[in-house]
Amino acid sequence: MHPDKASDIEAKIDWEMKRDHFPEGFPAFPEIPGARYTSEMFYDLEVTHIWQRSWLCVGREDEIPEPGCHQLFERFKRSVIIVRGKDQQIRAFHNTCRHRGAPLVQGAGKRSVLTCRYHSWGYDLEGQLISVSEEQDFGDLDKCSRGLLPVRCELWEGWIFINLDMDAKPLLDELAPVLPDLESMSMRSLSTKGRLKYRINCNWKAAHDAFLEAYHVKSIHPKTVATLLDCKGTAIGLYRGGHSRMAMYKLFNREGGTWGTEADKYDIATVPDIFRRNNVAFGFYPNMVSPVDSGGFPFISFWPDGKDHCEIELLIVGAGDASETCDNAEYWKTFAQNYDAITLEDLQFLEGIQASLDSGAFTGMKLSYQERRIYWLHEEYDRRIGVDRIPPELRVEPLLEPYAEY
Repeated sequence: MHPDKASDIEAKIDWEMKRDHFPEGFPAFPEIPGARYTSEMFYDLEVTHIWQRSWLCVGREDEIPEPGCHQLFERFKRSVIIVRGKDQQIRAFHNTCRHRGAPLVQGAGKRSVLTCRYHSWGYDLEGQLISVSEEQDFGDLDKCSRGLLPVRCELWEGWIFINLDMDAKPLLDELAPVLPDLESMSMRSLSTKGRLKYRINCNWKAAHDAFLEAYHVKSIHPKTVATLLDCKGTAIGLYRGGHSRMAMYKLFNREGGTWGTEADKYDIATVPDIFRRNNVAFGFYPNMVSPVDSGGFPFISFWPDGKDHCEIELLIVGAGDASETCDNAEYWKTFAQNYDAITLEDLQFLEGIQASLDSGAFTGMKLSYQERRIYWLHEEYDRRIGVDRIPPELRVEPLLEPYAEY
C-alpha cells in the first residue's frame, strides 16, 4: 500500500473516532427490499449474471502442488476439475466426458490420466483426448476435436480463480482497483494452513452482510472482537467493481499479529505498519472478505446453495514452515480456534433473520452510514445483473459511485 494511502486511512480512522454527527452531505439509504433475499426470481438472476460470470476464488496453488494433482469445484449445477498439468500450469475443465457426459473424477486426488470410468475414454492433464476404447468402431472420430471443455482459470499471488464465462475480462482487470493496496502482503509466498466450513439456513447475502460492518461488534462479540479492536473508528473505503475496505485500530498486538496470538515466528516481513497497527479487512466482489494481517489471515467465501441455504468457508494462509498447519502446529490450531469462535458468533442470528424475511413481516433493511459496504455491493449486483432485468420494486437506488476511491 502506498504510504499516502496508509496515512489517509489512519486519518479517516481518527476522524471517525471523533465523529459525533451524521456526515454532512452523505445520502441516507433507502430501504433495501427484503425480497432480494427471498425471491426465487432474483436468485435465478444472481446465478445467471453474477455466479456464472464472475471470477470465483476456488483455492490455492499449493493445494495442487504436483502434475496430476486435482481438485473439484461443484456449485451452481456445475462440476469443474482444477488440475496441474505436466507443464506445471494449472487449468480448469468441465468434469464431463466428451463421449456421453459421465463425470471423470470425484473429489480431490492425483492421477496421470483423467479417465472416464463409464467407457474408459482417457484425457491427458492438458485436457486432450488421448485414448478411446474400441476406437475403430467410431468411424470418423477426431480425437483432437474431442478434448475436455475448458473453463477460464487464472491465478493471482497463489490464489486460483475460475470463471464460467469464457468471454469474461481478465482476472487482474477485475481485481485492479484493490491490487495496489495488497502488493505488500507477499501472498504468493504463503502456504495453506487449513479450512473452516459452515452451512447455514439463510440466503448467502445475509451471511455475507454480517462480515461487511462492525456496527454489531459490541453486541455479539463483547468478549472477543470488542476486546481486540476499537470499532468506533471504523473507516470504510469503496472501490469500483463492488470491492471495499474496512479499517479500525487494534487495541494490542500493534507491532504485528492477530487475535492475541504471538506471531513472531510466522511474521510476514513485508507487511507495512498500516496492517500491523490496524485491522484492515478487504471485500472482493462478489463473495469474499479477508482481514489481512502480518500474522496470517483467512479468505472468507460465501457460497449459495439455493436461495435459502449457503456455505461459508475460511481458507487460512500464513508464513513459516509450509508443513505446519491447523492440524499439527499450536499457533495455527489457536488461530483457527479463535476464528471459529468469532465466526460462530457472527452466524448465530442468521437463521432467525432468514425466517423473518421469509415470513413477510420484514419489509427490508434500513442501513446506516457504517453499513455502506453492504449497500455498495447491492448496487454492484444490480449493475452486473442489469437494472432493466430487475423488477422496479426489487432494485436499489445507485447512490455511492461519487464516494468510490478508484
